[in-house]
This record gives sequence, structure tokens and C-alpha cells, in this order.
Amino acid sequence: MSTFLPPLVFAATHGSQSRHGSALRRDARRGVLHRVHPGAYVVTADWIRLDPRRQHVLTVRAVLAGLSPSAVVSHASAVALHGLPSVDWPRGPVHVIDPSRDRVHVTDRVVRHPGPIDTQDVVEVDGLPVTNDVRTAVDRSRTSSFADGVLCVDAVLRRAAIRAGCFTSSARRDPTSAAGHRCRVEDAAEDARQSLVERLARAPGTRGLSTARRVALFATPWAENGGESLCRLALLELGAPEPAMQVEFFDGRGLAGRCDFVIGDAALEFDGKAKYDDAAMRAGKVPSAVVKAEKDRERRLVRSGRITAIGRCDAEDVALRLPLAGTLRDLGIQLRPRHNARMWAHRQV
Repeated sequence: MSTFLPPLVFAATHGSQSRHGSALRRDARRGVLHRVHPGAYVVTADWIRLDPRRQHVLTVRAVLAGLSPSAVVSHASAVALHGLPSVDWPRGPVHVIDPSRDRVHVTDRVVRHPGPIDTQDVVEVDGLPVTNDVRTAVDRSRTSSFADGVLCVDAVLRRAAIRAGCFTSSARRDPTSAAGHRCRVEDAAEDARQSLVERLARAPGTRGLSTARRVALFATPWAENGGESLCRLALLELGAPEPAMQVEFFDGRGLAGRCDFVIGDAALEFDGKAKYDDAAMRAGKVPSAVVKAEKDRERRLVRSGRITAIGRCDAEDVALRLPLAGTLRDLGIQLRPRHNARMWAHRQV
């Protein structure tokens, strides 16, 4: 995932004990430079402009410069390099797979996981060797929370469907083409899911395998972003019936609208204030025009005869859970948390 990063300056270029190295350390003490890693610096003003993901990516570059050429960026660091969603971007040590090691070696700055690693599991991202998306998803699912695993695998399945060309058609949609589209997305995602499952079957050790298998079965290609993945997890925890996602509805005029989550005859939309406050998301429209378009869309959805109620939620509702639960109950959706203790029925391991 290409991203702009400011240049690093290395003390070793002229020798760490040279005048150049002393000048770098002096500028770091003065706050002009930020020390990304011992011997690696960046202009402080450039550093503070980076978001947490890009700060970690720059740290990966600094760390990798001092490691063996056989080291491969992995785990949480690979998630950052690939631009995959995460509950929280990594702020801790850089993760690599080091084929020269036979056990995990952990320091404050680097976690070296033992190798070997198949060459087919490695890709180049912005000039750095990184585990590919499937291997990254496997490692993430085994070593992180269930939520972070789902975020990662959801995105990997969706990217597989995108690579298969499932989201490139601009043809006018009708119920028949919509059904075919869903089948193509599911087929592409299932191929990627099977690759994950097969990779897990070959994985050494047992740590995290049970969680990773649950993640692989639970994940979906229909979450368009990390927020929708987290919303789906919240629905599970609250005991909602399993929703269908990104469902298209049609009326006499054609496509009436697409709903993020559909449970029975109720729809739940995940957007929130950003949809109205963010100029990029409004696509040039003023907020009032966006609101009017949403109202028109909701009327068409209800008139289609398949949706009787529509609710909305945002990231805060999902994080707090109780506001989301209230919205679901207002929609007439019965919540049974104990029934969903081991995931929705057909997803159980």
C-alpha cells in the first residue's frame, strides 16, 4: 500500500561517532529531529504530521535497515504495511519473521518471530519484504484479539473479491444481476477463506489456532470498512440474529437502495455524523442535500415492501453498545446474548 513517508537520516551513513552522528544527536536533543530508532532520525515536524499507521511504517523502515536481509515484516507490522484495518494501529515494537531464529526474541523495539517462511508467503510493499495478505491474516488471527482478527480477515476476503473483479461493474442493476453479484463475491471470498483454513492446517504449534479458525469462519467480504466489521461484531455480542449485509432493494424505478445490515424486515445503516460532516464523503453536496437524498432513499426502501423500519448507528454507538442495543430494540429486533455465546449458529466451530 503506497504511502508518502518523509526521508530517514541514518547516523551510520557517515559513522555514528563522526561529526555527522554528533550533529544528529544534538538536533534530536534540541527537538529538531525525532529519533525513530537508534541511529535513525526524521525531521520532527514531519513526524508529528504522520498518523499512527504511517509512524509505525516509518519505524519499520528504520528497524529493517539494521536487520538481516532475510527478515520479513509480519504480524501487526504487516497489517500496517498492507493498510489493513485494526482496532488500534501498532505503537509498540516492530514485528518480523527472522528465519535465522528458532524461538521468539522480544525487545522493546523488535519482536523477531522464528522462521522459516515460504517465499510464496512474501510480497514486496513499498520496497519492503512483507508477509502476503493471507499469511498476515493467519498470523494476526493467531496472535491478536478476536476483533482484530476479524477486522483483518474481513478486509482480506473483500480484497480477494475486488481482485476477482466483483466490484468493478458499472452496469445498471436489477434483481437478477444483484443475485449473480452476490454469488460471485461469495465464491471469491470462499476461495480466499479456504486458503486461510489450509494455511492454518499447516501452521506449526497450537497457539491461537482455535481463535484463528473461528475468525476464518466468522469473517465476511461484505464489510466495506473496519467500522462495519466492528458493528457486525457488536451485533453478535448483543445477541442479534445474523444480519445480511449490503443488500440491494429494487422498486419500479430500479435500484431503490443498498442497506448495510438487514435483519428480517429491518435495516441498520452504519454511518453517523461523518457522512454529513466530511466533505469528501458528501461528494461535493451540501449537508442538507445529503440529508434530503437519504430521506428520499429511505422512502423508496420502505415503499419497496421489503423494509419496514430503518435505524442508524455510528462508531460511538458501536463502541458503547447500549445505544446500539436501544436502536435495535426500536427496530423490533429481539436480542438474545446467551444464544449467540458461540457465534451465529451456522458459523459455530
